[in-house]
Amino acid sequence: MKRVSLALGLGLGLAAAGTLVLPPGWQHWQLLAAAEDPVALADLRLAQVLSAQRLDAEIDSAIAARDAELTESLIALAGTQDIPVSFEQKRRLQVLKDGALGQAVTDFGHGFVAGDRESGAAFAGALVGDVSGYGDLRDLAVEGRKWLGGEGADPTVLAIAAAGLAISAATWISFGGTLPARNGLSVVKAASKTKLLSPALTAHLTRVAAGAIDRPALNASLAAASRFDIAAARVAAGGIVKPAAMARFSTLGQDSGAVYARTGQRGLRQVLSLADDAGDIGKAAKLSAAKGTTTRAILKLLGRGALVLGALSLSAVGWMLALIGYAVAIAMLAQRFGWWLGRRLFPRRATA
Repeated sequence: MKRVSLALGLGLGLAAAGTLVLPPGWQHWQLLAAAEDPVALADLRLAQVLSAQRLDAEIDSAIAARDAELTESLIALAGTQDIPVSFEQKRRLQVLKDGALGQAVTDFGHGFVAGDRESGAAFAGALVGDVSGYGDLRDLAVEGRKWLGGEGADPTVLAIAAAGLAISAATWISFGGTLPARNGLSVVKAASKTKLLSPALTAHLTRVAAGAIDRPALNASLAAASRFDIAAARVAAGGIVKPAAMARFSTLGQDSGAVYARTGQRGLRQVLSLADDAGDIGKAAKLSAAKGTTTRAILKLLGRGALVLGALSLSAVGWMLALIGYAVAIAMLAQRFGWWLGRRLFPRRATA
């Protein structure tokens, strides 16, 4: 009888401990399992941080920053979670969108001439400049002369401008087939010029670009550019970036273009400020493909945590170890119970 009481007490104790150990332990195991899946990782982490109060504050902040796209993304996320958005916030968003129309034409022209990409319209103008070859030739000439003269050029801008010229040529030949990659590289180049890349991503792209430049091809392209021979400059630019590095920049452009297509240039800038390397941009492309218009809201709420798991805290490791210990204890108790039940159901017969 004592053994039965002891087993019953242990069972009740384990059941009580399970209410404490199981929820956090299982939650951390799920996060660990989702480490390479940005969509699942974002869903799990959103469940931890999302609330009506947090979304309300983020919407007000986005409107104050005059970021209509982020505001719309946050409102879309609220809709997927059945969180109400006030009429006043929707009205302020509409006012913000109406007021942006008048500035668009001016921004477009400034973007084309100077390469400014601060607003959506300015980026559109800069993109026309890049696709036509003007923008990349301008950046190639400025940074290329610095590079050849040892004047501290930005190798990332130089390499992207050269890769962009080659992709622009392919864009014309394929009637726009490579335009997404072209768009993506334009935003990455602009973010590099304005120091908006994360420090880790800046260091990563600098390492890739530094060993990617072919000096003779750069000289030939600059000579053609000085004669305003865009066609010859494009041909020469195709050899400035060495083939292995060109493939990496093309992939970077494709992933960045996929993010840009779904989140706009501000959304891609958001990703570039969080990413540590080109692989993180690929994860952001997967996230944006699954989450669409809510991607910017998710990135705003979770930051880099939407893309990578990061290092597990001591607390998280402790909960997972506790979960393992709990599972072992349950298994041992079940084994003992099975033995006891077996002896009761199938008692051994006494031998003569």
